[in-house]
Amino acid sequence: MIELAQAQYLWILAVIPLLFVTYGLYRNYGKRMLRRFGDPKLLEPLMPTVSRRRGWLKISLFSLGLFFFVLGLARPRTGARVKEVKRTGVEIIIALDVSNSMLAQDYSPNRLERAKLAVSRLVDNLGRDRIGLIVFAGEAFVQLPVTTDYVSAKAFLNTINTGSVPKQGTAMGQAIITGIRSFSLDTPESRALIVISDGENHEDDPVAAATEAAGQGIRIHCIGIGSETGKPIPLADGTLLKDEEGNTVVTKLDEKTLMEVAATGGGLYVRAGNSDFGLQGIIDEVRKMDEQEFQSVIFEDFNEQFMYFFGIALFFFLLEMLIGERKGRKFASFDIFTKTTVCFLVFTGFTLTAAAQADKKDIRAGNKAFRSGNMEKALLDYQRAATKDSTSLKAKYNMANAMYLTGDNRQAAAVMESVPDSLQVPAQKADAWHNFGNFHLADKGYAQSIEAYKNALRQNPEDMETKTNLAYAQKMLKDQQDQQDQDQDQDQDQDKDQDKDQDKDQDKDQDKDKDQDKDQDKDREQEQPAISPQAAQQILEAMQQKEKETQDKIQKEKAKAAVPVRSGKNW
Repeated sequence: MIELAQAQYLWILAVIPLLFVTYGLYRNYGKRMLRRFGDPKLLEPLMPTVSRRRGWLKISLFSLGLFFFVLGLARPRTGARVKEVKRTGVEIIIALDVSNSMLAQDYSPNRLERAKLAVSRLVDNLGRDRIGLIVFAGEAFVQLPVTTDYVSAKAFLNTINTGSVPKQGTAMGQAIITGIRSFSLDTPESRALIVISDGENHEDDPVAAATEAAGQGIRIHCIGIGSETGKPIPLADGTLLKDEEGNTVVTKLDEKTLMEVAATGGGLYVRAGNSDFGLQGIIDEVRKMDEQEFQSVIFEDFNEQFMYFFGIALFFFLLEMLIGERKGRKFASFDIFTKTTVCFLVFTGFTLTAAAQADKKDIRAGNKAFRSGNMEKALLDYQRAATKDSTSLKAKYNMANAMYLTGDNRQAAAVMESVPDSLQVPAQKADAWHNFGNFHLADKGYAQSIEAYKNALRQNPEDMETKTNLAYAQKMLKDQQDQQDQDQDQDQDQDKDQDKDQDKDQDKDQDKDKDQDKDQDKDREQEQPAISPQAAQQILEAMQQKEKETQDKIQKEKAKAAVPVRSGKNW
């Protein structure tokens, strides 16, 4: 399929009909001038070199040359943004524990960040294999479906934190079941699931899940991260996590569970170290599995075709110059002007195209820096390319991806915003909308990411990765709204508590007034006789009854305002 990179130059084609109209008027003017000298039929033998057809032939050839020249300026290009190739390799899904216990600092800076660093280095060393990513705590979610897009894998990895899964706990069994469902059906003999966790399973039976995985030919390897002595769990506010009884939680490595899961799943168990995490050893074991052939999607740049159109245009221009307007003569005085015009057009065309192509050098330099991990240089090259050619969608696309990987999600979304609508090929539009959704998702703009993923699916309804991300974004939006509702309820409860405190203050003021009244009554006792013991007893009973009613009312209000506390572990 041919795509025009600079279609705005097609407006020049409107000049071609004007050339024919102008030349026709010129010929009519010549005939009128000729009639002044006599009958054209009588004058025709006196002008044997004049040709009526050659003039129209020359203008036709010149128009054809101009037509292809303008097409060359529009920069036609072929090829698709992606193509499918066949590769051999294995499928690896990493199930990463993101529960609060992974914040323990017996690894530098903590367990979770150390595990993410190891996985990132693993992705850098992959070349043929597919990789997927699952995060789990009290529940398990597919963070990234199996893919060979290692750039996206690292991008999704950078967004993982303990808030990636709303429900806390450690459901290792559910993570294994989720992994079983996430593998492709076309690689039955080359599937490996790597579980990275401290092993403190609180929710289910991971050994039973490992048995099911082994029955389907999936090998499960485990990496234990943590220390036997244990470490407390620091929170964002600087305090330490406590259990329901108010005791500081100390999280320890549960190697027994992880060893049982690995043994049942036919894999290895490795204890992670600070210097050697142990992931590469497991990958070496995975390499021994039978590799399967599968299709992979990789990026392919467009092939520029403008030079061919310029060549065709130059051919017609030269042919037009070789044909003289008069019979028996190859060149005429008018051809000097024609040659000058043709040379000017060809020079201008190549100059404009070279200027438009100047961004490609910067984009290639940016791609090289991007692959080497030097995002600052890549961003600089992409920005330089976008400055030279503001219409370069590729420069904007790559620049947005580089910004995304550096953590500037909001700016990445701003750069990518105009790209999807400017693309013509549905597959390209789907990819751009997908990435646009990823940028908003990383910035917790769940509503915007949902809309972007829907736009991507309108272009490519069969994209499972986009469907997975859409479902995840919808769930995170629901959790966000539920959290906002919960915070609103808490604010209302605080308002109620403030009202109660005000009521207590008013009661204290009333008590002070009563005390003052009592003092005044004492002053009057010298003038008035004392009340009888029976009357005093009745007054005391009435006061006790009123106090009891007040306490019952307060207890009822507390029962209504009380928020149930979820029982169970939250690490």
